[in-house]
Amino acid sequence: MRVDFPYKELGCVEIPEKNLRGIFGCPDAEPPANLDALLDRAFTSPIGSPPLRDLAAGEGRALIVSDDISRPTPVHAIVPYVLRELQAAGLEETAIEFMMALGTHRFMTPEEIAAKLGTETASRYRVFNHDWKDNRACQFIGETSEGVEVWVNRKVTEADLVIGIGRIMPIDVCGFTGGGKILIPGLCGQITNSEMHWVRAKVPDEEVIGRRDNPIRRWIDSTARKAGLHFIVNVIMDGRQRVVGVVAGDLEEAHRKGCETARLVHEVRLPANSDIVIADGYPFDIEFWQVNKALDTAGLAVRPGGVVIIVSPCYEGLSSTHPEILEFGYRKVHEIIELVESGRICDKAVGIHMIQVSKVAVEKATVILVTAGIPQRDVERVGLLYASTPARALEMAFARVGKHASVTVLRNSAEMLARFT
Repeated sequence: MRVDFPYKELGCVEIPEKNLRGIFGCPDAEPPANLDALLDRAFTSPIGSPPLRDLAAGEGRALIVSDDISRPTPVHAIVPYVLRELQAAGLEETAIEFMMALGTHRFMTPEEIAAKLGTETASRYRVFNHDWKDNRACQFIGETSEGVEVWVNRKVTEADLVIGIGRIMPIDVCGFTGGGKILIPGLCGQITNSEMHWVRAKVPDEEVIGRRDNPIRRWIDSTARKAGLHFIVNVIMDGRQRVVGVVAGDLEEAHRKGCETARLVHEVRLPANSDIVIADGYPFDIEFWQVNKALDTAGLAVRPGGVVIIVSPCYEGLSSTHPEILEFGYRKVHEIIELVESGRICDKAVGIHMIQVSKVAVEKATVILVTAGIPQRDVERVGLLYASTPARALEMAFARVGKHASVTVLRNSAEMLARFT
């Protein structure tokens, strides 16, 4: 059976029929939903909140927060609806600003901002990149119940109304994306970002994966509300990146409803404990920092001692903002925890990323990365194996686990909520 990938430059792979257990992906919506109808309904009947135009009435300044270029959310299609509501409330263009929720990602270029927000919006409104390393860009607004300092971008604290636009899908670190995550960690300072991620190190996988309500999400919700997130617009997308659902309203109530839809869209039944699991990183291929979402799912499906093959261009390498990955490499989880607690790794978000990868690549299986964006020496330096093509990777995998090994293929595995038969 020939298997192709979304990247022609990396090639395809032929898998013997006798080895193949199946090819799996998130289901496509049939027929596709009408996006305008979904948006109209969401703004007309928000969940747990008055309509946005009512919230905006009498307010002076509004900040619209968008997820960044690493997410495929069609923000350009959503923004006109948000602006319509704000204008109906009487806000002038000069009172509306945009902020890109980068978390710890790199700055977006003007061209990327225009593609994300729409050319007209990007040219008419002031748009800012969040700089998580600039302490002057953030303001201290208090502490969490655990005593963690909360620092958030000053644009948030200066606005009278803050609206977040994002996408809901499964994610290892907090169960689902979306909701208050647009601010925490999207627009928070380094201390807050670091501590939010580190909560995950102390919570078992079964309490987080596929669960909307968990300790990390509670931390995010309470902190985002404290920071001043008033309204969210979140989409749910199918396996072909088409919007199949929209929720708008309160950061918790609307998000909870959206997660119910996302669970149905992203849940995939997989065979457990395959010898070899092949997964692509699409559409999160900007760097390995994002591609590891695919590894999270593949790692659940592979047997202990098996092989995971990750296929992704990793266009911008391992991570453009976290050189610690190359410095320390992936290693046993207890070693990563020691590096963080000793202060050698200062950014705990890096520690969580390294733990996620190492749970699979060091403590469970062999990971082979098929990529054109990371030099072989760097792939091997961090503790992974390198292959130039999927075909070569499969040869290496069979050599390790035997020619009769079972093979499972996962398409868009970064977006899957894996359930096992």
